[in-house]
Amino acid sequence: MLRGLIFLVALSAGGIAAWITLGTSGAVTAATNRDGTVDSLGMTEILVAAVDLPSGAVIDASSVSWQRWPDGAINPAFITRAQRSSAPQSLAGMIVRNGMVAGEPVHDSKLSTGDAGALAVMLASGKRAIAVRINAENSAGGFVLPNDRVDVLLTTSRVDASGNTQVSSRLILKNIKVLAVDQTIDGSNEAVVGKTATLELSPPEVEIVTAAQVSGALSLALRSLSDIAEESMVMVEEKKTLRIFRGGQIEVVALE
Repeated sequence: MLRGLIFLVALSAGGIAAWITLGTSGAVTAATNRDGTVDSLGMTEILVAAVDLPSGAVIDASSVSWQRWPDGAINPAFITRAQRSSAPQSLAGMIVRNGMVAGEPVHDSKLSTGDAGALAVMLASGKRAIAVRINAENSAGGFVLPNDRVDVLLTTSRVDASGNTQVSSRLILKNIKVLAVDQTIDGSNEAVVGKTATLELSPPEVEIVTAAQVSGALSLALRSLSDIAEESMVMVEEKKTLRIFRGGQIEVVALE
């Protein structure tokens, strides 16, 4: 008798639990959609990269796509379908300024008009491009490549009062981005080390490098990838000027 009563109580409890579960499940389904699809309430369609787009890539309609994004995570710089539904077509022919990965939101600031030169597109705002002479000996054996980071060293020589040649080298710039290297491939498919490397510099750094090339020889020291977070900077030393011989006279160029 007691066992039968316990069995009935357990059976009743199980039935109640099942009824509650089914009721809750039905409520959730009703809260989403009757057909089981997720409600899009609170989502906005934004334009994203459909594929990986490296710097210099040309945009076409297949390069981008619309993707739903939570309203709370929308940035004003994002391109929304509600505001610019024709963006995939209107952006065709634009050039990617900064590389984007698939799924990354598209910003107007990351694109440039197609009539701009490829190098101008790659330049960051406020930066300048300048070429320096290189060879295998002064460019890490020719392994300095575009997008690498380098330190720039200046080597100068002078003859002292005793007639001896004094050679010295010092670091003048740190963590400089290499935009391009005129490296080519010969007939045997072997890389030929280029003669110039194009560096991305600030206007003051352009003046320093230009004066340094006249007064001595420049070398590029390849930096580790783990060091690229360090901001580029002019090395500050006790001696903050650079003396160069130009136009038959000595000029003093400030390094700051």
